[in-house]
Amino acid sequence: MKVTGKRSLSDFICLMLKIIFVMGILIYITLPFLLSKYVEIFNPVLNYTAALIMLYTSGIPALIIVYKFIKLFESLTEDNPFVMENVKHLKVVSVCSFIISIIYIIGIFFIVSIFEIITIAIFIIAWLGTYVLAELLKKATEYKQENDLTI
Repeated sequence: MKVTGKRSLSDFICLMLKIIFVMGILIYITLPFLLSKYVEIFNPVLNYTAALIMLYTSGIPALIIVYKFIKLFESLTEDNPFVMENVKHLKVVSVCSFIISIIYIIGIFFIVSIFEIITIAIFIIAWLGTYVLAELLKKATEYKQENDLTI
């Protein structure tokens, strides 16, 4: 199976990300109802208001991350990954990951759980990892542009 181009792995991942994006919007819209049912059935001691605020404030950056990955994978489907636009997408993902980690660091004072700590760790790693990848892609794109000019 091809990794880039039409009918490739990147094309399939892009389709899955679009489905996840639509599902994320639907979950974001119905969040108060879903969270109240969760609290009622599974965790009656959960601070509903704090959880709702955390999920709403972290939901927007999470949707932005998925959207930026859609754009990134679309460039892979077009077989054109080494463009500065992808560097910008990765930097936005990095900033959104940082924002989510800060939201959960603040939230740990209101809702203490292992989920909070794991989420913080994951998004700090994502923040640093995507920042490094953005810089790496920037260098690769610059080398490609220089190479294109010399030929």
